[in-house]
Amino acid sequence: MSRPTRRVAGGVVALIVLLVVSVPLASAQQPPSQPFGPDWAMLAGGKVFADKGCKVCHAIRGFGATAGPDLSRIERRGFFDLGAALSNHLRGVAIQRPTLTAAEVSNLIAWIFTLQYYDERGDPKAGEAVFTGKACVQCHEVGGKGGRIGPGLDFLKRTWSPVLVAAAMWNHGPEMAEALQTQGIPRPTFTGREVVDLVAFIVETGRDGGGASAQVTPGVPARGAKLFAEKGCVICHAVGGKGGQIGPELGRHHHVSLSQFGALMWNHGPVMWPKMRERGLQVPRLKGQEMADIVAHLYTAHYFEAAVNPGRGRELLELKGCLACHAARGKGEKIGADLASYASLRTSAGLVASLWNHPRYLEAQRREVPWPVLAGQDLADMGAYVASLPRPKSH
Repeated sequence: MSRPTRRVAGGVVALIVLLVVSVPLASAQQPPSQPFGPDWAMLAGGKVFADKGCKVCHAIRGFGATAGPDLSRIERRGFFDLGAALSNHLRGVAIQRPTLTAAEVSNLIAWIFTLQYYDERGDPKAGEAVFTGKACVQCHEVGGKGGRIGPGLDFLKRTWSPVLVAAAMWNHGPEMAEALQTQGIPRPTFTGREVVDLVAFIVETGRDGGGASAQVTPGVPARGAKLFAEKGCVICHAVGGKGGQIGPELGRHHHVSLSQFGALMWNHGPVMWPKMRERGLQVPRLKGQEMADIVAHLYTAHYFEAAVNPGRGRELLELKGCLACHAARGKGEKIGADLASYASLRTSAGLVASLWNHPRYLEAQRREVPWPVLAGQDLADMGAYVASLPRPKSH
């Protein structure tokens, strides 16, 4: 495999954002302003995955063990969904569980959450089929073959990054649409892996003209939020309920890779451009790094989103059997300590860590007490109730 192709495979544009704070569950319905720390390059969550033995059972992007599910391909909608999945996982763990601290839980869940952001290695042959089948070859030349109506694409060989291709497609979208209409060529749309396969084809086939390689670093959510406003995206689109209502709300269903998001933007162009012209708005031009940052903002915007209901959480503690062992405000059994006495349960990561490390899990099995199956909303509501309990007076 060539070096550029390896870079694509490794996900040069991957978002590696590490959660470095434990967020109080009582305020979980209001996502923190910066839930992801700046030290995204440290891969702390990946280190937890390796050091704690998760790799013994789980694969990442098709590489690794097969006893458990591939963690890069499980559904991930936010912290509480993944935290609940981690707790539910206890029902199937037959090996000795490693102990996890709240910080390790934070980093591990943040890392799993971002795994889908990686672009897997594209297929050059499939990309060639896209290049031909979508009629790109009629206007663009790659490796000495193709049309010359539009610019040659060999220069993209040195980008190694689907996000730079996506940014170029976005910036030239209106001009390309006019040129295609003039030539009578239907404007193509892209789905699934087509963009990342197209990049793989260009990287493998394009002629290297020399010069510096163009790259982007992983997107930073805080920078993306600022750009989202500065580029005028917020005029038409809302994120987390804040922003315009002209276009659809963004972020809620955009846990996709950069190349997939680039394809969504390209497909959306013809609908968006007329609405912008009506309002006298210019189509914003984006550098590759700017697109990476904006997508990072959208990707993480709803990470902690949960409209918590402490009252429902109180009911769930009984329904899920927690009060068969624990008391809450003095009500319940005394096998375990009163939930109000656990300081660790008052943070989201601490709650998940406490469930995972639960010392009575095996005893619960022996007593035929079923370990509760939780949805993400269940975890958020139960945690919000526990966080609201008054702390017991110290003696």
